[in-house]
Amino acid sequence: MRLGDEVLGKIFKLLVGLYLTYLALVVLVVIPAANLLAPKLVRDYLHRELRTNAILVNPFTLAAEVRGARLLEPDGDQFLAFDKAAVNLSLGSLLGKGLVLDEVELRALRLDLRRLPDGSYNFSDMLPPAAEDAPEEPSTGELPRLTIGHLVLEAQRIDLTDEAREKPFTTHYNSIDINVRDLTTVVADGKPYRFDATGEDGGQLHWRGTISLPDARSEGTLALEGIKLDTGWRFAEPWLEFRVDDGEIHLRGDYTVSWGDAFDARISAGEFGLERLALTPKDAAALPDTAVRLRSLGITGISADVAEQSVHVDDILVDGLDVAGWSEGTRVSLVEMLAGPQGADPNQPATAAAGADDPNAPPAATPAATDDSGWRATIDSARLANAALRWRSEYTDPALLEVTPISASIRNINWPLQGEAPLELALRINDTTDFSLGGALELGTGAGEINYQLQGLPLPWFNPNLPDALHARIGDGTLGVDGSVALAQFQPTRVALDGGIEHFSGSIAGEEESLTSWDSVRWQGLDVNIAERHLKLNRLLIDNYQGRLHIAEDGSVNTSNVWREELEGSEVQAVAVEATKGPAWRVEVPEILLSDSAIDFKDESLPIPFRTVIGELHGQVTGIDSAPGASAQVDIRGTVDGYAPVSLVGSASPFEAPPALDLALAFDGVDMALLSPYSGTYAGRTIERGLLNLQLHYGLQDNRLKGDNKVLIDQLKLGAEVESDKAVDLPLDLALALLTDLNGVIDLQVPVEGDVNDPQFDIGSVVAKAFVNLITKAVTAPFKLLANLVGSEADLQRLAFPVGVTEVQPRAVEKLVTLADALRQRPQLTLVIYGRLNLAADRKRLQEQAFEAQLAEAGMAQADIESHGEKYIDAVDRRFAELDSGDGEALSYTQRYDRVLASFPVSDEALLLLAQARAVAVKEHLVNVEGLAADRAVIEQASTLDPEKEAFSGVELDLDG
Repeated sequence: MRLGDEVLGKIFKLLVGLYLTYLALVVLVVIPAANLLAPKLVRDYLHRELRTNAILVNPFTLAAEVRGARLLEPDGDQFLAFDKAAVNLSLGSLLGKGLVLDEVELRALRLDLRRLPDGSYNFSDMLPPAAEDAPEEPSTGELPRLTIGHLVLEAQRIDLTDEAREKPFTTHYNSIDINVRDLTTVVADGKPYRFDATGEDGGQLHWRGTISLPDARSEGTLALEGIKLDTGWRFAEPWLEFRVDDGEIHLRGDYTVSWGDAFDARISAGEFGLERLALTPKDAAALPDTAVRLRSLGITGISADVAEQSVHVDDILVDGLDVAGWSEGTRVSLVEMLAGPQGADPNQPATAAAGADDPNAPPAATPAATDDSGWRATIDSARLANAALRWRSEYTDPALLEVTPISASIRNINWPLQGEAPLELALRINDTTDFSLGGALELGTGAGEINYQLQGLPLPWFNPNLPDALHARIGDGTLGVDGSVALAQFQPTRVALDGGIEHFSGSIAGEEESLTSWDSVRWQGLDVNIAERHLKLNRLLIDNYQGRLHIAEDGSVNTSNVWREELEGSEVQAVAVEATKGPAWRVEVPEILLSDSAIDFKDESLPIPFRTVIGELHGQVTGIDSAPGASAQVDIRGTVDGYAPVSLVGSASPFEAPPALDLALAFDGVDMALLSPYSGTYAGRTIERGLLNLQLHYGLQDNRLKGDNKVLIDQLKLGAEVESDKAVDLPLDLALALLTDLNGVIDLQVPVEGDVNDPQFDIGSVVAKAFVNLITKAVTAPFKLLANLVGSEADLQRLAFPVGVTEVQPRAVEKLVTLADALRQRPQLTLVIYGRLNLAADRKRLQEQAFEAQLAEAGMAQADIESHGEKYIDAVDRRFAELDSGDGEALSYTQRYDRVLASFPVSDEALLLLAQARAVAVKEHLVNVEGLAADRAVIEQASTLDPEKEAFSGVELDLDG
């Protein structure tokens, strides 16, 4: 026993000696050496200064500790510092369990990491150079056996600085706390960990969970709270044109991740929030009134599975989005704020400004994944609430449109695109206009039907969009529509629409009076089938349409003044080509209803201004159809100035090639005194009274216009003369007397015809020419017109009388009977009677009558005188001998006879009396036999003989109105 005890005693003493030696070495050698050698080694190998308060080794717990350490930069600035760093080696390491550390601890770490202007880092000089020929160590795929009972890392502040940028960037993180218990590569059970960090702006990161290094698996919860966007904006500022004035991110989610044989990850219960976002231009003076603000963006119910390649989101809510901006020409302020000025340098791509040559620039965006990527995504709902848009542009008046509130939603969004997604949108513009739509869209095929409604849209807002050539403006009017759009492959295939424009007015620019207006134009059942190129409008209702047709003093028409200039031929051709692409459209308008409408016509180009209103217009146009052979029926009625009925009835085929029409326009009982401005201009006379009934019937066939105009004028009376250089030189009083019947009515048939393809064709000039021709024909051939009245073709203007005779002959009596019948039908005509002479023949006959009277007085029988027998010839010879001319034997009997007659002179007065006697005989017959009023036949007595007129033996008639 003593020997055993002695051995044990020696062993014990040896162990105690060794332990004391170990303690002495640690305390007297290791600790001093560490405190002395550590700064020297750092200085020799890293060329930096290391300062510590103490480097301690605990010989009892196998723990090493460094307190109060500071590692300086070569220039003396602090690079790294901490209050305490400790490693506690466990005795388990001695038992073959690998490296076991009871505790690894780093407290109050302060670290300053900087990227220097030359692109290197402030720790680059401490990194060992890479070995060029170092052989690669084969990997066993196994983790080293390591166990850490408690891992603690507390960073008081970590500063990050990038001085290689044009504008240096700096940020820091505070209060980083990493706490992991039982971290091991040996035991498969997951061990808990905690990671907390605070950013410079107060944002916090909280990461909780468990981790198993042998199983290469971790699960837990990650949360970001109050992360301000300012730090991220300051980092990306060189590549951005906007400022982030405010904004905060929140993020939370549960996860499971494994990285063993294959990487796999799952996220559940994820939430993302963005609050108080405010984006403004860097240069507020260059881009005023431009900003994007967002009250909040919330994404909830986020889940993802890498193995299944799926992502799911329960809901996305964008609340309080407020966008402000403007457009001027090609500039769009919002685009410039978000993407920078576009097109500033045509030779420089827009991406170059983003630092394409800068190695520190963010990587270019990769193309979006297509549906063959294998990933699937679903979003149950996405919503926009309480949004607003304030936009200013030159395309509206007022220039500023405030669209608020805006709300929208879409549900069941899938990627790859598939399934039906219901959607809704509602907005209000400038507190006057409401727009909404709703429906569903098949995301895979692009098929769907969208219903929409627009109410109270003021049309004057769009005045700035009217063509420059259109010299007009919209004064008033609101548009409202309600309809639907059918889609296929995301393209509209059919549009259905009901709606109307209320209280519309439009005027020529610079004029206050409206060119056109209406209370209501409504359409019902508009159906546009784009696929079949078929447009059908079931009914168009026009109420209280007011049109204004105004001819100015210079002759210009207000409707033609609407256009400043004609469209260029190339533009017209381009429009025509575009319109004819593809099959022809079928257009149907079964019914157009017109009610309570009027056309205000004013003509100031006349010496006397004229104005009238064709009002109380009502009626319909039915059956408008572009189908071959279709014909539209027209039935429109109204009044002129409220009392004279007017109607337009007939048919038209406007889509035929060439177009055709058959229309009758009728005016009944128009007071012709209102037409004095036109009669004064073109006839030189006003109209005192008269009623007009006008029936115009026009047909258009094969581009030839044929018209049959029936004019009925009752009790027309012309008034004072009017000075007009446009007046025709015609005896209007006579013309009216010729055309006016015994009831005071003028009944005319005026046919017109013309080729509408003729560039000189004008319907107004064609009708006017027809009327002028009719009047001209009447006054230049009045007796022919009178003869036609009674169905005769006789020349009633001239009555033949035998030479020297004053009695009306039977043939002349027949003409006078016919003339009297005609005059009774034209009571305003006065017959003017002229006695006419054949000067030579009538003079000779009067000479014969004087010679024969002398023979009768001398006792010659009347029979001998009339027979011109021997006794008569002897009397001629005796009378010739008495003349003692001396050349009787050389003359014939006729010459001797003429010499005898010449001896009986006939004066002009005698001839004038002969002519007058003939005129008297005609008047007496008309008055006494035919019963014509004496004042309707007047004798025009001549005082002298006019050889040019006196070439006819008889009576010549004329007319006076």
